[in-house]
Amino acid sequence: MKGELAEFLLKSNAIRFGIFRLASGKESTYYIDLRVLPSFPAYFRMAVEALREKVEEEIGKDAIDYICTIPSAGLVYASALAYTMEKSLVYVRKDVKDHGTSRLLEGYLRHGSRVLLLDDVATTGTSLAYAADVVRSNGGIVEHAIVLIDRLEGAGEHLAGKGIRLTSVADIEEVVEMLYRADLLDEDTVRIIKAQMGGNR
Repeated sequence: MKGELAEFLLKSNAIRFGIFRLASGKESTYYIDLRVLPSFPAYFRMAVEALREKVEEEIGKDAIDYICTIPSAGLVYASALAYTMEKSLVYVRKDVKDHGTSRLLEGYLRHGSRVLLLDDVATTGTSLAYAADVVRSNGGIVEHAIVLIDRLEGAGEHLAGKGIRLTSVADIEEVVEMLYRADLLDEDTVRIIKAQMGGNR
């Protein structure tokens, strides 16, 4: 399943290789945009199923009560996974609204509930760490986070420092290797990406 999904991500331009500037301001030799995936139901279903399997294998369905994400990219995946797993959903806003209730956490969170954080991609882990802080300040317990793709740029270590274990469906090293074995990436591209990964470890 992971290999087929990786090939689709490349062919749909959800993963592109070149030189890109990320939201953090740093340059990267590749760019991942998983917002395109929900436009293709079969592959979106595949991604959600991969998340579900990973949660059940690595974390345990009974070990979580809620799924929480950060808009906007992660929200569609979290909504689908919460529905599939029959779990409650909440999400964390990046900024407080200047109207209404001015809440950072949207939805109802029962005090003492175990909350799984979810995002589409992990880079440094800053957004997930922020979400953890908001959830904890609202009485939730956060010990796990999951993403579809881990860029291996420090998120795991960052979250571990906050007592959170990061799980991914795949990391960028696995994705690159799968695409290379399928003859969809050449050796030069693989070498450049691995050099970036090496510089971030």
